[in-house]
Amino acid sequence: MYTIKRAAELTGISLSTLRAWERRYGVVSPVRSDGRYRLYSAEDLRALGIMAALVNEGWSAREAAAETKARIEGSAQRGGPLSQIDGGPGPRPEASVLPRVDELVAAAGRLDTVAVSDILDEAFSRAGFERVVDDWLMPALSVIGESWADGRISIAGEHLLSHAIQRRLAAAYEAAGARTSGPIVTLGLPPGARHELGVLAFAVALRRAGYSTAYLGADLPAGDWGEAVAARGATAVVLAVPRAADVVPARQVCEELLAAHPDLVVFVGGGRQDEVGAGSVPLGHDMRTAVEAVDSALNARRPA
Repeated sequence: MYTIKRAAELTGISLSTLRAWERRYGVVSPVRSDGRYRLYSAEDLRALGIMAALVNEGWSAREAAAETKARIEGSAQRGGPLSQIDGGPGPRPEASVLPRVDELVAAAGRLDTVAVSDILDEAFSRAGFERVVDDWLMPALSVIGESWADGRISIAGEHLLSHAIQRRLAAAYEAAGARTSGPIVTLGLPPGARHELGVLAFAVALRRAGYSTAYLGADLPAGDWGEAVAARGATAVVLAVPRAADVVPARQVCEELLAAHPDLVVFVGGGRQDEVGAGSVPLGHDMRTAVEAVDSALNARRPA
């Protein structure tokens, strides 16, 4: 449980705003200590983080409060975690409503930046972020890699497309709002690993779920991971392990982090996640499952 001062520090919400949201909109209902101090739960902080993210996206406080409460109530009715912000389980978008991946590859092949941008715009306008990433973007990235390997697109085309996707994900990360609540999670890749689109997309998903995140990017030395965890007071780390060559560096980072911070939770994602071991927690292979894995592991460690 957190005092109001600590809740304000963790969420980045001022004390006056936090009190106003509680009083006017009933977004949270803190319990009272024996000394009559307000005490906020981790779920309260998550709710405040979601509301703050919505306000940062341009929602009015009243609209953001209603949406936050609807998401919380819907999650409770489904018995699922609060983080299912994309409307919860439901029909996946039909393949026919999303752009064809071969059109994206063809646009990259002819270095048509306008067409690439238009196709990405169309994809992300058709469904929620997590569903587009799971059902279209990740499969598209596999096709793009195969297309580069068999010569259908050049290195220049692959770079153009990768940078266009990275820019789109970076914009989504910023739009999700920096002033979200704890627990604090740091994300990135181990030394030598550079394929960051998957972990950047997951950083967006965690922010959208109300987590406070610090995205550290590609190829981060093992020692710098420890410094980043200490600097932010992180509760958890997410390492992406997309290639076989990334397994040993990721294992080294995991071992060093857990030796220095025994209470830290180290999650691993990517195609080689099951090979890391060393006390790491695999995330699975889609955004929604991975966010649920974070919820489950961190909630299990929360004091009763």
